[in-house]
Amino acid sequence: MIAHRLFHTVLLCSLAAAGQGVAKDLGTHGPVFEVAEPSLLDTIKARLKDMEAAGELDEMRQEMQDTTSAYVNRPRPVQGLGKAEDYAIWEVDMSITLTEDLADHQGQIFAHAGTVVNPMAYSRFNKRIVLLDGDDPDQVSFALSDGDELDTLLVLVNGDPLGLMREHGRRFYFDQDAVLVKRFGVQNVPAVVQRADPFMQVEEIALGKGGEIAQ
Repeated sequence: MIAHRLFHTVLLCSLAAAGQGVAKDLGTHGPVFEVAEPSLLDTIKARLKDMEAAGELDEMRQEMQDTTSAYVNRPRPVQGLGKAEDYAIWEVDMSITLTEDLADHQGQIFAHAGTVVNPMAYSRFNKRIVLLDGDDPDQVSFALSDGDELDTLLVLVNGDPLGLMREHGRRFYFDQDAVLVKRFGVQNVPAVVQRADPFMQVEEIALGKGGEIAQ
């Protein structure tokens, strides 16, 4: 029994000594380096220098300029439109229903949520809007045949607005993101939108040769 206890005591002392040895400072072995991540900005600068040296940067700049110029000269066409083959006419109610109260600068409410408001009652806009395909000579001739910049807006759904402006000396706009086409429900061009209180009137007009209105 005494021998057993003595063995047990020696074993515990050995384990304790071993634990202290594990925690002992063993010193420094070999050089120590700080962990450092490369600067993202420095990485980008280095990459740009490599691209410039290889001529890739000039190519990228030119590609961006060409892409921007192409979009300005010929914006993305409005999709899903046809060429008018029959005459059609309809009216569009521009009224909106307020979703919240409207107040003036002093906080006085002048229109409550749920009120139906027709902007036509407050707008003096009185120009014709002609929506057309600028790549169709007949539609261009039709659009230019009546009115001027004071009373008519020429709005392309396809084509080169700057080229047409230089050719005809008239300002041509473009229906970006099909805002007008969607608002007035246009499905075919040319289409003429004009005021017809208390609505806006839309006409799709079939054309013959030379831009003459088909009979």
